[in-house]
Amino acid sequence: MKISSFFSSAFVVLFMLFSAHLYAEQSTAPDKPFVVVIDAGHGGHDPGAMGARGQEKDINLAISLELGKKIEATCPDVKVYYTRKTDVFVTLQGRADFVNKHKADLFICVHTNSAKSASAHGVETFTLGLNKSQSNLDVAMRENSVMLLENDYKTKYQGFNPNSVESYIMFEFMQDQYVDKSVQFASMVQRQFVDKAKRNDRGVRQAAFWVLHKSACPSVLIEVGFITNAEEEKFLLSQSGRETMANAIYNAFVDYKRSIQRKSVKGQDAGDKIKELDETSQNDEAKHQEAKQLGEEENVTTTLQQTGDSVSTTSSVSQTVEAEVVYKIQYKSSPTPIKSGSPELKGLPATYFKENGVYKYTYGATDDWNEIVRLNKEVRAKFADAFTIAFIKGKKVTVAEAREYQKKK
Repeated sequence: MKISSFFSSAFVVLFMLFSAHLYAEQSTAPDKPFVVVIDAGHGGHDPGAMGARGQEKDINLAISLELGKKIEATCPDVKVYYTRKTDVFVTLQGRADFVNKHKADLFICVHTNSAKSASAHGVETFTLGLNKSQSNLDVAMRENSVMLLENDYKTKYQGFNPNSVESYIMFEFMQDQYVDKSVQFASMVQRQFVDKAKRNDRGVRQAAFWVLHKSACPSVLIEVGFITNAEEEKFLLSQSGRETMANAIYNAFVDYKRSIQRKSVKGQDAGDKIKELDETSQNDEAKHQEAKQLGEEENVTTTLQQTGDSVSTTSSVSQTVEAEVVYKIQYKSSPTPIKSGSPELKGLPATYFKENGVYKYTYGATDDWNEIVRLNKEVRAKFADAFTIAFIKGKKVTVAEAREYQKKK
């Protein structure tokens, strides 16, 4: 009896251990699915922008459903969620909450543009950021104004008034830890729109969208065209036009996901291998000098001197690594390099680093917070979307992390 009981007990223990091992393997072996949330802007009693024949909410929904269908059909390792699949109203905060609830890896908002001028046309993709330029502010105000349709919106949105310029002060030094990946995806979307869909390129822009601000993942808001432009409205109301736009976003999504997975497989932090190139006034693009990795950050003291519409620079550069924390002003991003002296740089030096396939142009380098605030204000006189970025011991971090690090020193 005792022997039988012993073997029975031993069998039970071994079975439990074996089962636990199998369960552990099953629970850890499969990779977490890549989660994308697709957001068709507006809906229900909120039609969005109005055209001569159509409504924005219908265009947004049609393209969103087409995009999701393509991803679901070809990407078995991707889980697609929709903020809406029918003609219903969803609040801005409700959309952001939905994204966070599902722990999204990417948030794609689909919208259709409008303008007072019927000649305005083209596509543009927004990421979260400053919006001092009037055109960007106008778009942000229009999209954020949806909250006015909600009861007690002032309480729900913490007193934020989408129609008040003063309310946007809260975004003044706002830092988004997902900005790099957001810009990367936005650049890929624009490239597909221009190269494949043959649409007019209005560029990658930054603006203070509430729904992007409250979503904890890389996020973009895509304006697929102008419903107030007769030709673009006709295109966006057609099945072929909607499929063309959905295909472009889908191709960008596949490229983005592939790039993210490639970096994950290599086990590299995107911030660990960033090549920085500096260009002096005597060198052209072909004579760029390859700078050291960000782990050997330069200590640069730079001043701006404004003269009319031009900005000249004087720099004192020493190859030292004394400062553990370095702040810079990122004033422009581009999917392709920009030549020195190009009007696009508005007189600033062509100093950039390349990250996630995007060329990011920066100005200044200092560990003095007051100095970087001053530089930020001056650079934004030329580039309204300029913002501060930070590095600790050569590794890119959020500004909040850098500030906290300095306080502990």
